[in-house]
Amino acid sequence: MLESAIERPVVKRAERAGYFVRKLEWTGRVGAPDRIFARKDRSVVFIEFKRPGEKPRRSQTEEHKDMRAAGMEVHVCDNVSDALRILWLTPGSNQGPPLDDWSHLV
Repeated sequence: MLESAIERPVVKRAERAGYFVRKLEWTGRVGAPDRIFARKDRSVVFIEFKRPGEKPRRSQTEEHKDMRAAGMEVHVCDNVSDALRILWLTPGSNQGPPLDDWSHLV
C-alpha cells in the first residue's frame, strides 16, 4: 500500500468537513510533515503520513521533536482511521462515512 492511499482519503474527508488543508515543504530544510490541517474549532494539526508499519526518517523525527518543543501538534499516521480520529473525524461521526465506505474519497 502506498502512502498516498492513506493520505488521499484523509485529505478529502477533512476538506469536506471544512478543514484548511495544505501540502508542506520546508525551503532549505528537510523533515517537514506531509500536511497541515486547520479548522476554527480545532487547533492546527500537522500529520506525517506513512505506509503501514513504516517509521519516520531520522530527519523527520528530529524536525517533529523540534516542532513539538515549540508547542505544535504533530502526528505520524500509517492508517486512515488514526488520522481521522486525530482530526475529530472518526468514521460514522460528524457526518463522516463509515470506515468501510471511504473508497469513494480516494
